[in-house]
Amino acid sequence: MQVSGTDDGRIRPADPADVERSLVEWLRGELEDPDITGADNFLDIGGHSLTFAKLNQHLSDSFGAVLDMKTTYEEPLGVAVTKIQPVESATPTTR
Repeated sequence: MQVSGTDDGRIRPADPADVERSLVEWLRGELEDPDITGADNFLDIGGHSLTFAKLNQHLSDSFGAVLDMKTTYEEPLGVAVTKIQPVESATPTTR
């Protein structure tokens, strides 16, 4: 879910295909594997916790949203993208 503003100030999701495309391109560069696709599993392509943290930072900076770790580790990348969350709802607040 990419987030972007609307004319009335509400946040709306962006095209999941754009998020998936960005995620795949980023992982191809980070893992130096041009064959990565949305059908791949994150762990099977060599992803690990540091890669996941860096990927989520990329998605947060680019789309204002982050992936769920469990889903990303267990499902294909394309499925993980469908369950992406806005940063505000994924980050616990401290008081």
